[in-house]
Amino acid sequence: MKQLPEFTITRRDSLAGYDRIDIDLPEARVGNIRCRFMSEKVVVYSIQVYPEFQRRGYGAAAIDLLKVRYRVLVADRVRFTAREFWEKMGFRPLPDGNWEYRLAAPAI
Repeated sequence: MKQLPEFTITRRDSLAGYDRIDIDLPEARVGNIRCRFMSEKVVVYSIQVYPEFQRRGYGAAAIDLLKVRYRVLVADRVRFTAREFWEKMGFRPLPDGNWEYRLAAPAI
């Protein structure tokens, strides 16, 4: 993945029953993620990168940060047009239409 400028993700207070993450550059908001945090799992309902910042790797980098912090990530009801993104991120389809990333168990 190409080198990105310094950016942060900030967890916001819940809104309408969902947790929110802002993806920010020092000078601008890049996008956000609507999700729900659970103990070792996070369910991603939507990820939005604003048009002027798309195709620069911010969405993938934000998901990569979540992978470091959670053992299981679920992309809820993935649209057909988004499947390629989730597949590139290492997610696999489930029978219910969701896609899942699961951290592999360490080899013994």
